[in-house]
Amino acid sequence: MSDELPKKQLKQLDAALTEALLNAQYELRQAGRGPLLVLISGNDFAGKAEAIYAFYKRLDNRHLNTRAFSLPAGIDRDMPRLWRYWRSLPPAGEIGFYLGSWYHQPLIQYSRGEISRERFDELMHEVLRFEQLLVDEGVGIIKLWLHLTPQHVSEQQRLATDPSAQSVAMREWGEFSATDYEDVRAGAARMRELTSTDAAPWHQVLSHDSDYRDMRIGELVLDACVGLLERAGDQKSIQWLDSPDRLQDELDFSLALKKPDYKQQLEHYQNRLRKLVRHKQFARRSLLLVFEGTDAAGKGGSIRRITECLDPRHLRVHGTSAPTPEERSHPYLWRFWRRIPGPGSVVVFDRSHYGRVLVERVEGFASANDWRRAYAEINDFERQLSEAGTVIVKFWLAISADEQLRRFQAREQTPVKRYKLTDEDWRNRKQWPAYQQAMNDMVMRTSTPAAPWHLIAAEDKRYARVTTLRIVCESLERALGLR
Repeated sequence: MSDELPKKQLKQLDAALTEALLNAQYELRQAGRGPLLVLISGNDFAGKAEAIYAFYKRLDNRHLNTRAFSLPAGIDRDMPRLWRYWRSLPPAGEIGFYLGSWYHQPLIQYSRGEISRERFDELMHEVLRFEQLLVDEGVGIIKLWLHLTPQHVSEQQRLATDPSAQSVAMREWGEFSATDYEDVRAGAARMRELTSTDAAPWHQVLSHDSDYRDMRIGELVLDACVGLLERAGDQKSIQWLDSPDRLQDELDFSLALKKPDYKQQLEHYQNRLRKLVRHKQFARRSLLLVFEGTDAAGKGGSIRRITECLDPRHLRVHGTSAPTPEERSHPYLWRFWRRIPGPGSVVVFDRSHYGRVLVERVEGFASANDWRRAYAEINDFERQLSEAGTVIVKFWLAISADEQLRRFQAREQTPVKRYKLTDEDWRNRKQWPAYQQAMNDMVMRTSTPAAPWHLIAAEDKRYARVTTLRIVCESLERALGLR
């Protein structure tokens, strides 16, 4: 482009592009759309850093984010692979540039022969699911491969290593030879073949001419911004059939423990749990406990009997309420990815990521398409945690409608418990059949071998507390190979 156009005309085109990009950035922020993620990959000497600098010259820097990732080290190696990328997502209305994105580690491992083609393909399909979830949540993704022909590589390399040169080489690949780069290019071609979609396409940009490169990338980003602003909210409706079973009807609400038995068993299982989380093998694992249930079913009491025997330095309890404005500006799983446990620690979700298929479904806070696709997204989320060493135990504490009414009335009469009862609790009670159906669908669709649901009859609080403790202990023992 720049070889063919006079400098004056090129300058005019650049000014027009800058104005259009600024307008699109402003409109994106005003509309609360996005964010737009720009993934920049390619040859180390193709000008990845310079391409980003061009946007910092053109646009409002306050709403630009650059994320740069090297190969995982420290805590990143012990967490699910996509964890650090989830945590880095910018909010809606912003543009994020990614260097060393979620593609970098699999591609460098494949290029070096450290993983097989089959494993590489598996990781690419994992990335596809990740990107599709982001796109479905309103995120825009554009993926750029900055390409240098072999004859231009040596010249760009010379310029990048010249002390007097102004360019900065983003050394993602290390000291690779020409043969190594051929392996990278071959792997990258397969990567683009497997993961270029209509929603998140790959674009190969010739980069030996910096003016052409920056103009072309600017045009692609502008098109992506306009696409986000014009994106229609209507999607093809996901077909749906409610699960026919009524799981709560199968529970035995007469199960109970006498007080002496309760005290004995409570002490036994608390001591057992205390020893398990101190076990040397648990240092390489983590524990995520998910508590859902009928309002007033006693989640708080069961959680306290678990947490009171654990070291608070390695324990976090997260109560999930309505999302904050910041959380609403990100995909719904973002806030839960930020709270998952690290090695040797325990995290408890008091209400959880299942709100998408429970309260958001019943109360109409999520569209039918959003909550219907959430089952597969949640399963994928939990699968990634499990594969990284997290033991996931999920509880649904159930009580009958009559017992709930008795507990609501008792709370009204008890000063220290009155704060627990809200108008929302009474409103939810009127939706009892809808919540029962939502619970049933949730359990049937998200109870997996790696993350099973445990339905607990909780009319007797002592029985429910001891049962949840026992299940946590047994789940940990199985995971640690102790039973």
